[in-house]
Amino acid sequence: MHSLRTLIAFSVTNSLKFQQLDIRSAFLNARLEEEVYLGIWQGLNFDKKTHCLKLKKEIYGLKQALLSWYNRLTTWLVDIGFTAFLSDPCLFYRLTGSPTWLFFHVDNIAVFGKDVDSFKSQLKTKFDVKDMGNAELMLGIQIVQFPEGLALSQAHYIESLLMLYGMENYWPVVTPMVPGLHLTEASLEQQEAFKNLKISYCSAVGSLSYRSVATRPDISFVVTSLSQFLELPGIENWKAFLHVLRYLQGASQQSIVYSEGGRRSVQSYCDADWGNCCQTRWSVTGFVVNFNDCLIIWKTRKQSTVSLSTAEAEYRALTDLTTELLWLRQFLQELSLDLVDVPIDVFSNNQACINMAKSNSNSNNRRMKHVEIQLHFIREVIN
Repeated sequence: MHSLRTLIAFSVTNSLKFQQLDIRSAFLNARLEEEVYLGIWQGLNFDKKTHCLKLKKEIYGLKQALLSWYNRLTTWLVDIGFTAFLSDPCLFYRLTGSPTWLFFHVDNIAVFGKDVDSFKSQLKTKFDVKDMGNAELMLGIQIVQFPEGLALSQAHYIESLLMLYGMENYWPVVTPMVPGLHLTEASLEQQEAFKNLKISYCSAVGSLSYRSVATRPDISFVVTSLSQFLELPGIENWKAFLHVLRYLQGASQQSIVYSEGGRRSVQSYCDADWGNCCQTRWSVTGFVVNFNDCLIIWKTRKQSTVSLSTAEAEYRALTDLTTELLWLRQFLQELSLDLVDVPIDVFSNNQACINMAKSNSNSNNRRMKHVEIQLHFIREVIN
């Protein structure tokens, strides 16, 4: 998802077309390398005990069909001059002639470029293609394009989710989580109260999870909190889930907007909630990344160990952000030669964390020696 949003932001700031193609019966185009046999089904005039059918092409339902289709498509793309991204195997680019960038997910292909017609013509000579014009819906994300940019949202999925759980007529709330609420492991009584509802908690939280990853960073923290209790949820966890739905009811039309004219740079921000978990006292990391003033990356996750100070928790968050930025730097370098030296700014609101990252001395070793590898990793990247 990070790759797609970054590519979309790049297309907006460079005034590129963003169109979508669908390849009909995609798997049937793939070559079958293995020997696969089918039983005789009713209606064929063969003895089931002595005859079978040998499959010559991939079909939907074979576990290797997706990989075979990927190999078929990517081999053809390389043959016509495209190069795969090292940072994401589902992205390809061709800089000769009119530069073109591709993102594909199974049989859906997003095409970016000033002139995308030449590629579409090539694709139509090889596969049965449905030209969908300007992209409007991809990976469950609604895309509204306008002259100065575009907007990404999932309003239709949020509305269907509200109807599924009967929350469409409830009064909305203004925050995704009750202020000051700390979810804890459910008691036996709370678990029994939830079981009586006969609702799949995993399915419910999963329906929020994709929305938080795709277009809704505002619910990322609460989804991370809810996901801690997938095995033994209680009634209080369920109430917190319903609170999120009430928030989304009032904010279902919110979108991520990408506009032309943004600054040519990467701005990133990280923070940590020290000792957030009441049971483990693990902290929570959160960060966001903007590219050309377009929001492309965000993440909330619980840290996997106890931090002994706010500075340590912030430093672990900075480490997570830095590893993400290293990937982004490689991605941008592959995306365009103009982005090889794009400046990357990192912001933290903890002065002790900033001082440790910038310092070349070992004066902090006594208190931070247990995170020394992370300490030197950040310093190496900065220098």
